[in-house]
Amino acid sequence: MEEKKCPKCELLPEFPNQPVNLYLYAEIDFLMLKLLDRLKQTGVTFKTEGPMVIVFNQDFRQFLDFLRNLEFSLPEQEEIKLCYAEGDEGIFSLFPRFKPLKSWLSRILYEEYLEILRENRLTVHFHPIINFANKTVFGFECLIRGVKKNGDLMYPNYLFEAARQTDTLFYLDRSCREIAIKTSAIKNLKDFKIFINFLPTAIYDPNFCLRNTVKWAYQLEWNPKNLVFEVVESEKVQDLNHLKQVLDYYRANGFLVALDDVGTGYGSLDTLIKLHPDFIKISRELIDRIDQNTLKFDLVEGIVKSVKRNKIEVIAEGIERIEEAKALSELGVKFMQGYLFAKPNPEPILEINF
Repeated sequence: MEEKKCPKCELLPEFPNQPVNLYLYAEIDFLMLKLLDRLKQTGVTFKTEGPMVIVFNQDFRQFLDFLRNLEFSLPEQEEIKLCYAEGDEGIFSLFPRFKPLKSWLSRILYEEYLEILRENRLTVHFHPIINFANKTVFGFECLIRGVKKNGDLMYPNYLFEAARQTDTLFYLDRSCREIAIKTSAIKNLKDFKIFINFLPTAIYDPNFCLRNTVKWAYQLEWNPKNLVFEVVESEKVQDLNHLKQVLDYYRANGFLVALDDVGTGYGSLDTLIKLHPDFIKISRELIDRIDQNTLKFDLVEGIVKSVKRNKIEVIAEGIERIEEAKALSELGVKFMQGYLFAKPNPEPILEINF
């Protein structure tokens, strides 16, 4: 029997391709009156049923355009809830599908982003991580880009904001992990450490949400020790136990794990020890002009000594000046990443001169 797809991480939202009935409600009375008044002015066929407004036989996409042109404020768009029904579905069966109007309108606002996902137009740029001591490339961080139809790039900040607004964060995060694994294999990088970013908040159950990630890694015959899954936005993690479950799942399948931006979010070394990653990345905030700031120097020295005693490797990121690299080397930091050495590139840079 074919395995059922996860609606959160394996299916993209689509507009219905035939007329549907629309259901709207708002808990604030004056907002419902405002909505009813606007509907009356348009001449569309609708009826009220309890707290609900039902609009009949509408092209959903066109109706969203109509609602958008009514210029409801953002708070009003959050309050108005909407869903559609195809056929004779009962009202009670629809409640799980109600979303704020703002969420539906975001699917129009971010159509280009959704099109990139549908057409698999994500690509990878590789940012080298170097061994400063012997001037060799140790590994690569995979940075995702969306490719627009005209060839321009869509960068991660926009991609992930669009994902949040369109409720496709799970889908995007999974796609990014898988394209990183596949592209790195195609580029013959299996002998390097490949760092793949992931959002722990986009994984509700690692046994379910990460099964395809693991499948692709083994199908492409990766040595799991060369795939390092890197927690991003670690400072926003509220459920540390959930994050630990995710990291434990990766490790149980043979992979390595890393935490980013150490020194800003996970300031507590106690928390670091509880998660005990294989790698930490020291944030740019602590690296910037570390050669000129004794407090930064001493803080990084303390972090490096503490984690190395616990057999955790350190990577300094965001290095832009040779003086910063030399200061970090003096502290025993071997692995480094930053524009001093190279910028992210669609073709992996295998030799670094600095």
